[in-house]
Amino acid sequence: MSFKDIPEARKCMKLYSLANKKRSKLEKSDLERLRYTCDIVGCPFVCLISKEKFGGVKIKTLSSEHDCGTAFDNKTVDFSTIAQYFKKKLQDNPKYKVREMILDLKRNFELNVSHGKCKRAKRMVLESLDGSFSDEYNKLEAYANELRESNPGSDVVVTLSKSALEEGRRRFLRTYVCFHALKMGFNLGFRPFIGLDGTFLKGKAKGQLLVAVGQDSQNHFYPLAWAVVDKENKNTWNWFLQLLQSSLDLKEGEGITCMSDMQKGLLDAVKTVLPQAHHRYCVRHIESNWCKQFNTGENKKLLWWCAWCTYAEDFKDQLGKLGDLNKDAVEALFRYPPQSWCRAYMDIVCKNQSVDNNLTESFNKWIVDARHKPIIKILEDIRIKTMNLLREHEEEVRSWRYDFSQKCMDLYNEYLQIEQTACEVNANGQNYYEVTEGSDKHCVNLAVKKCTCRSWDLTGIPCPHAIRAILHDSGDPMTEINWWYSKEAFLLTYRHKIHPVRGEKFWKIEPSQAMEPPELVKLVGRQR
Repeated sequence: MSFKDIPEARKCMKLYSLANKKRSKLEKSDLERLRYTCDIVGCPFVCLISKEKFGGVKIKTLSSEHDCGTAFDNKTVDFSTIAQYFKKKLQDNPKYKVREMILDLKRNFELNVSHGKCKRAKRMVLESLDGSFSDEYNKLEAYANELRESNPGSDVVVTLSKSALEEGRRRFLRTYVCFHALKMGFNLGFRPFIGLDGTFLKGKAKGQLLVAVGQDSQNHFYPLAWAVVDKENKNTWNWFLQLLQSSLDLKEGEGITCMSDMQKGLLDAVKTVLPQAHHRYCVRHIESNWCKQFNTGENKKLLWWCAWCTYAEDFKDQLGKLGDLNKDAVEALFRYPPQSWCRAYMDIVCKNQSVDNNLTESFNKWIVDARHKPIIKILEDIRIKTMNLLREHEEEVRSWRYDFSQKCMDLYNEYLQIEQTACEVNANGQNYYEVTEGSDKHCVNLAVKKCTCRSWDLTGIPCPHAIRAILHDSGDPMTEINWWYSKEAFLLTYRHKIHPVRGEKFWKIEPSQAMEPPELVKLVGRQR
């Protein structure tokens, strides 16, 4: 075995001792040769390494046999050797704990190592990563060009700081990514429903990741676009939404419904960029703020019942029950416009009755490991995960038993059961039906596909009253399910794929495109 030089040979011998669970003793060490023996007297192990005539060093003699036992306390393995072993794991997951490192060494090499030694090793790797965090920004433009070449039609934007440019320096400010495949999926088979959210990055440079996420007919989240920005405010949301508007051809938001958690600057940004879009607030977010003052189980339950009401009269009944418990709670709840969180007043264009922003929370959980990495690794992790997601969800459709999604059929079957057990119908002979359900009575108009309970309008799936009316005329209620739930729409959504991207060796990295990392933002609170 050959090495570049003596220091490299030393590193390799330490790793050899770790891997073979044996102690080795350095008998001779100078600029030209190394001599290793076993630390146990009488053990036949010996290794001689010396320089070659034409450069490099080579193992000249090796007797690899040991007649000693496993070295549970191996002094040959120092913290730099441990750092070398864990380097890849810590690069992929900087939050890999010291305790897990100790258990890993114990399990794989039967090595007892101190907490302090592993802690020094981890610090050594993370300090070396600081340089890679900065170096990633020098390659960012080349990476963006590679994404554009491998996925034509994709929008990849890298923005520099204007104040730094005025000083003659190139400093990273923001970057935005939206792949062509995701644009096509949204435009061909998706309900016009977009969840917006921001989440903190945990790496050295910190910052925020802004995301736009759709929801397919199986209630899977579908990443549409994402951006890394310095902080979350009105300016960054304006910038992100303007790019999203251009990528997805949203115009002024006609027929689009946005869902968000009322982040800083987001509400104003949506009104500015997409003035005609409907905007819903996440009820979980409302609950967390409202319950600071009215935190009882009964109050929470009635809040959710209010949010789930599909017609105004039912909403007023639930609100009356809440008012009987606490009038102040009702007043506090009306600080949030009911049309933004209650189904009774929501738009019916997007055929989605969600009242929470779980789809973006699921996306944030999905990429939680990527948030600790340097910027290119963050973007690569999200790209690869999304590329695999499109493939997996297209394969899923093969298991469908019906021409509509399983989630749609689950809801339809629930409605069908209610219709069979609780509904009675009377008709006037002109497509108008009067359907009784318990003490309630609703009117169905099959000509315009409407019911006074609004469930059919909200979801695009016939409600129990509509199903009863259709069956009264010997029709098939499944023909009235909205096209967005169909197998055809699902396949159109996932037909286009993100193409693979070549490795760093193929990128055209230009020195003129080098840029500084963003300024470190001091967060509130005590520094770690």
